[in-house]
Amino acid sequence: MSGVDLEALLAEQVAYYRERAAEYDQTSSLAADEPSRAILADALEAFAPRGQVLELACGTGQWTAMLAKRSVELTAIDSSAEMLAIAAARVQDSRVRFIQADIFEWRPERQYDVVFFSAWLSHVPPQRFEVFWMLVAECLDEAGRVFIIDELPAVAAHEQVLTEAPAPAVQRSLNSGARYRTVKVFYEPGQLCERLAALGWDTTIQQVGWRFFYAISKRKKSPPSR
Repeated sequence: MSGVDLEALLAEQVAYYRERAAEYDQTSSLAADEPSRAILADALEAFAPRGQVLELACGTGQWTAMLAKRSVELTAIDSSAEMLAIAAARVQDSRVRFIQADIFEWRPERQYDVVFFSAWLSHVPPQRFEVFWMLVAECLDEAGRVFIIDELPAVAAHEQVLTEAPAPAVQRSLNSGARYRTVKVFYEPGQLCERLAALGWDTTIQQVGWRFFYAISKRKKSPPSR
């Protein structure tokens, strides 16, 4: 399939989250699994995000307030104006700057100490995996760290997986009955670690129940020059 097909799928993904914004907090997987959310929150607290923090695909701000508490400044990006409006109403903190942007097109104006994203990596098409991680590296200072939350492959059994799409994809339905395709890549933790290692990242992954994982990653240190 062509790049045009992939662009159409990504545009449909954006449209889905724009329309889903009003019901997202009630229908998200984290909303239905408070024990896992508590474990993930404890892990993020132990990770201790600090300094200049960047949140990619912040959505309705489910994690934004927690990130803001430890940040000197937090930049939160999402492609959906509807999602950002909910996040801004939820997190009224002068340290937070909300930006509407297509993450695949956006470029940072500065470097950050931490990059965080939840439920986003699985929406990055495999064709753009390497370029996306180049962006993450561009966003980080030399000692920068990454914290990721996403879903495990077992979730595929609860999705309507599509077999003919330009990238791994599922079909999602909204309360209105509208249906959309979204990219959905389910990573086995070991395979994800290997793929990131090949790109120069040291990554540790912890599974949380059957549905979630969190990962902590940072760039490998280059050997000293002679």
